[in-house]
Amino acid sequence: MNKLKQALVLAGAFLAFAGVSYVSSDTVSADTPRVDMVDVSNHNGQMTAPEFVYMRNNYGVKAITTKISEGTTFHDYTAPGNIAAAKAAGVYINGYHFLSSTTVAGAIAEADYAVHMAKADGLPVGAVLAVDIENSYQLSMGSRMQPVATAFENRVRAYGYRSTTYTGGYSSSVSPAGEKAWLAQYLYDPSKAMGLYSTEHAYQWTSSQTFASSYGRFDASVLYDNFFTAGTDKNAVVPNVTPSNPVVNKTDTSAIKKFKAVGNRFTAYKSFRVDKIAYVNGMWQAINYDMAGGKDASWTANGIPLAMLDNVTRGNYAATHVGDQVKFMRGYNYGTIDQYDNSSNGTGIKEGTYGMVWYNANALLNE
Repeated sequence: MNKLKQALVLAGAFLAFAGVSYVSSDTVSADTPRVDMVDVSNHNGQMTAPEFVYMRNNYGVKAITTKISEGTTFHDYTAPGNIAAAKAAGVYINGYHFLSSTTVAGAIAEADYAVHMAKADGLPVGAVLAVDIENSYQLSMGSRMQPVATAFENRVRAYGYRSTTYTGGYSSSVSPAGEKAWLAQYLYDPSKAMGLYSTEHAYQWTSSQTFASSYGRFDASVLYDNFFTAGTDKNAVVPNVTPSNPVVNKTDTSAIKKFKAVGNRFTAYKSFRVDKIAYVNGMWQAINYDMAGGKDASWTANGIPLAMLDNVTRGNYAATHVGDQVKFMRGYNYGTIDQYDNSSNGTGIKEGTYGMVWYNANALLNE
């Protein structure tokens, strides 16, 4: 985060934080983690809504985390504008506080200050207000910092915010035991970062992400759950999309019979066209009219999370557009059907944490 960026300027090509190394990620590929969340501070300058819209539309950014404060006297002047810009851009907004203290009493005092500033800045209650622990004198304490981190987190929770600890992967012992954290580790080869720290809330895999819309480099994280994209739904601006009635397709159910004859198993290896795309129900989704059974499709019932899809047309790290060819990622391209609906010729597949997605049986059979 902010201190991390200062170290990059001073150290050039090598970053001595938590045993990790600097790597440029100007060029990303399908072999690197997603850019789900970007964190910003005064080091990035005042951000604007169009910049966040560009990140959202072209990189799939779901959440922004802005620096709120440091210690008990420093307030990041860019926080109010960043929060307003993120809300206007339709992405989730969270905050973080750079901790200076090494005592429980000090952490509580800093938490009080952070909350005071967060509320003044417009950070919505229910958002994450993370504690950033990366000073060398704190990291050297190891697990003795856990009560300090816990004190900060519990204090901000009392005000209605949610919290977790941000620190380096090699210094994760400062994070409260048994709690999911937000960890950072930058590898020379970003392709080897895929899936690292997947049991945590988030993994910050680069400090060198660039966007054509913005000047400089940014910290980028992949999110492994909805911790940073939950709790403030009423404050998030989403596209003006109203789910339509559930899909109704009155074709016969011969396809359903074929699925049942093979033990409800399916394979879906072929690519298909993205006919619609939107950020709905807390995630980016695509709809293919054939797979949905027609144009009268529901985002809740028929929307396919982009996180389940590989972009055949332009690769996973370019923006997915209407007209692109996509296919199901490995792990989602085979399995068993969980439910049928004869009236709509529908096949329901429970797609892990994304819930039930309904597909037209004929289209799925042809995949």
